[in-house]
Amino acid sequence: MFVQQTLLQKKLPIETNILALLPKNQQDDVAQYAFEKIADNINNRVIFLIKGKDKDNLIKAAEHFTKSMASIGLFADIESTISVGQQESWSSLYFPYRAQLLSEADKENLKTPETRVNHVIQQIYNPFSGVSGGELRSDPFLLFRDYLSSRNTSNSHFSLHKSYLISEVENNLYLLIQADIAGGAFDRELQNLLPVLQGVETRVEERFHVKLLHTGSLFYAAYGTESAKGEISTIGIGSLIGILFLLLMVYRSILPLALALLSIGCGLLVAFVVTVLVFGEIHIFSLVFGASLIGISIDYAFHYLTERLVHQDNWDSDFALKEIFNAITLGLVTSLIGYLGLLIAPFPGLQQLSLFSIVGLFSAYLTVVMCYPVLSQTPSTVKQPNIVILDAWLRLWRCNRLRVALPGGLILFALIGLTQINFDDDIRQLQAMPDSLKEQEYTIKNITGVGNNQQLLLVKANSEEALLQRLEQLSMQFNDWKKDGFIGNVQSISQFVPSIATQQENYKQVKFLYQQQADYLSNRLNLVEPIIFDQTFNPLLIKDYLNSSVSESLGFLWFGKVVGQTASVIALSDVNNPELIKGYISAQSDVTRLDKAAEISAIFAHYRHFISEMLLVTYVMIGLLLVWRYGVKLGFLVIIPPFVAGLAALAITSVLAIPITIFNLLALLLVLGIGIDYTLFFAEQKNREKSRNTFLAITLSAITTVLSFGLLALSETQAIHGFGVTVLTGIIIAWLLAPLAMKKQDVE
Repeated sequence: MFVQQTLLQKKLPIETNILALLPKNQQDDVAQYAFEKIADNINNRVIFLIKGKDKDNLIKAAEHFTKSMASIGLFADIESTISVGQQESWSSLYFPYRAQLLSEADKENLKTPETRVNHVIQQIYNPFSGVSGGELRSDPFLLFRDYLSSRNTSNSHFSLHKSYLISEVENNLYLLIQADIAGGAFDRELQNLLPVLQGVETRVEERFHVKLLHTGSLFYAAYGTESAKGEISTIGIGSLIGILFLLLMVYRSILPLALALLSIGCGLLVAFVVTVLVFGEIHIFSLVFGASLIGISIDYAFHYLTERLVHQDNWDSDFALKEIFNAITLGLVTSLIGYLGLLIAPFPGLQQLSLFSIVGLFSAYLTVVMCYPVLSQTPSTVKQPNIVILDAWLRLWRCNRLRVALPGGLILFALIGLTQINFDDDIRQLQAMPDSLKEQEYTIKNITGVGNNQQLLLVKANSEEALLQRLEQLSMQFNDWKKDGFIGNVQSISQFVPSIATQQENYKQVKFLYQQQADYLSNRLNLVEPIIFDQTFNPLLIKDYLNSSVSESLGFLWFGKVVGQTASVIALSDVNNPELIKGYISAQSDVTRLDKAAEISAIFAHYRHFISEMLLVTYVMIGLLLVWRYGVKLGFLVIIPPFVAGLAALAITSVLAIPITIFNLLALLLVLGIGIDYTLFFAEQKNREKSRNTFLAITLSAITTVLSFGLLALSETQAIHGFGVTVLTGIIIAWLLAPLAMKKQDVE
């Protein structure tokens, strides 16, 4: 029942979120919770800007666009206007606490209370200030007005026009619309609705002669998903087309084609099912890399089918299997050794890839062993092709100079090329970042003032009051850096809810102002009624802020009690001196940088070292196995081609200025797994004719692999591109060097 529920669910169990590949957070539980909450808020939000020249036309376009958006089913909430209630929410929240709320400027100015009277008089006689009699009665020193003006800065780049937020930049007008998607950014059902949204945008642009810009994780996630799907198709279809072409050209029969597709299909299908049953789902990147199994699993089929091709007169399907059984079994074992090592790593992405590869290869192997002899009882009626170039290459290996010079020259090239190696573990190499989306994001950030180079700092304390006081202390330092140009902006909950200690201090200052200047202000304004300070201290609490619509923009920065501690986040934007901030934060025991990209990159670096060590261990284990099987000399000759191929492929990748990542090292595992198959089959052959047949089979396999990975090297995703280049070059070199494992007399 579980199997049916898992595999027959409405949606295919395919995960597209890059973070699902990674180990659990290495930080504490509070940091993990904070990151997830922040990520949910950011990932689920989409921002639109409508660009035009006329405000009224922009509003018409926004009304039409908003109405059309609501009908798609993509969004749970759309914010295009600011209602009267939202505009009044600031006053509603803060007015009862006005005696204990002061802007930073007023705190400084009240050190000389007498200047406040002159400020009030200037405001009253300013025809544009809009000071009403009611406001003057409730707030005679206009302190609350100044406080609201200093706090309500979230849309400082925009002005309100008919309830819409509009900004003017370089003679262009931009109208802001925000929306929350009805689910997660990696939900494929929501991603499938994006073409509908794109159609709506196009119609609005054409009808109202405006330009629509958008940004959000949803668009990047959808692009990444489609890119990965396309690459799966590229690898799979590219490999299959190559296989079909080669099979029809060489074997010229339907049976070999059907047998090859059977083993490949069984391998991939069983691998998919088992991986889903073990992990509950399969990541799309596991499918991208898992599709490369075609290059290994087809080896077994090609060797068997070549035996059938060359033994027409005395064909025995069971005997043919015995002829290749040792070689394909040893090839399977050596391939599995490398992947088994990845299973022990607490890295879901590596574990999935390892399990998928192990099960897929073993299933393809079993299909050849169990099904091929039964399904291929009849001999081939097609003559074996005589490929002159292959025979010529084999004859060249009679030359001792070639047997030394070619591997030696490649090793020398590899050593020189590896001096250019550049390791880069940045997680962003796993993301497809199209220029169109990046340009829109950059423009929107500039228009809205959100800024680039953001850093999130998690702050923890034992209570709400202690945390608010700590946020205030940190904000003072960050505001100094803001003045110095080290950062562009600071956002903290303490800017909207002062600590009780600060409110008490403000209350004392305001009370003192009334005591010292109330009569003087009353006389200057010729007021009939005296100015009386009759407000009692009643602290504004964090819960009051969170329960108000004022908190909609930044309330997500406050987490409250998490694992016994109270936590919040400070957001810094336009960070121009990251090292200064990093050094300062490292000295604060209660502050943690929520830099997920840096954390993931560190994880990638750790596991890059782990895979490097696993590669060395794998080579040693396979080397020992080969020495046990063939002796020292032949065992050495069998492992040298894939080893040299791996080094040379890494060097070529480096020379092409492609950064080396964990995925290039995974590519070396494939080069080892495929390359060792090539040499093993040569080592198992006893005569010249057998070696010719072997070389034909591994050539067909190499062409298939090169076709698939040649296409993969064209990927827009940097990590996959580098993976493809490494495998592509490694396989070609492994194929060229494979005859080194053949006894020299076999070609004479």
